[in-house]
Order: sequence, then C-alpha cells, then structure tokens
Amino acid sequence: MSGIIEWEALGLVVGVGLLVGGGLPALFALGLRFLTARPALADDGTPEAPGAARRVAGYLCLAVCVAAVFMGLFFLVSGGH
Repeated sequence: MSGIIEWEALGLVVGVGLLVGGGLPALFALGLRFLTARPALADDGTPEAPGAARRVAGYLCLAVCVAAVFMGLFFLVSGGH
C-alpha cells in the first residue's frame, strides 16, 4: 500500500462517480423514451400512445432519478459525512 494514495478509496470514488454521472442520465433518458409516443403505425398518421407497461416503467425510471437527487441533497444538507 502506498502512503500517498489510497487505491481502494480512489476506486470507490471513481466507481460511484461513473454510476451517478453516467447511470442517472441514462436512466432518465430511458424513462423519457418509455413515455414518448411510438411513431405512426396506422395509415391515418396518428402516433400510438405508450401502453400501461411502458408508462409504469417510464415513471419508475423517473422516480428513481428524483429519489437520487433528493438523497444527494439530503446528504449535502446533513453535512456530507
């Protein structure tokens, strides 16, 4: 073990940073994708509304993102320890 760099702590910070920095925006985009209307499949040109399963999945993805934001705010307000 090097006395200057704690490699385990550095790996943990990098891993959490990648998860939060890349995972949450991807989850948010997936939630929006689930909630958008599908392209027009019928001859009249009207888009097809998302089904119940897609709406539930979309709202669940967005709820996880909102919960992560509030958990981060709570962490910062409580002193960040």
